[in-house]
Amino acid sequence: MNTPPTAKSYAVSLLAGRDYSRKQIQDKLVKKDYELADIEIALDECEASGYLNDSRYAESLLRSHIYKGHGVIRIRQAMSLKGLSSDIISQVIENSDCDWFELAKEKAIKKYADKPIVDYNDKAKRIRFLLGQGFDYEQANYALTINED
Repeated sequence: MNTPPTAKSYAVSLLAGRDYSRKQIQDKLVKKDYELADIEIALDECEASGYLNDSRYAESLLRSHIYKGHGVIRIRQAMSLKGLSSDIISQVIENSDCDWFELAKEKAIKKYADKPIVDYNDKAKRIRFLLGQGFDYEQANYALTINED
């Protein structure tokens, strides 16, 4: 007979494939009907062994989003949805050497190439696009002002 894996062995098997946040692993273990006490012990052991590290996961997530050209607002939201604490999110973003203004500029150039801004409505549309990508108004305006030259 096959016995079901322990909470720790299931968590380790998940983490062997890729990084997850503590909250994500906890949710997966809850779905598998493990006892809450066993889940906490398993998560603590995984953290002690270095298999589970929310800071490392947040750094990886940050790099991924920067590569996609997303701004701080969108990155913060994505990290929150993954169950990362606001302290870890703030720390990782502060330690980032990303120039958010330049990233917004690159995103605008990639999207609109060499098409000049025709009128107010066109500029408003471009600003909305950049805001949707997670940049604040100041960054979006900078990206488009540079692009107008």
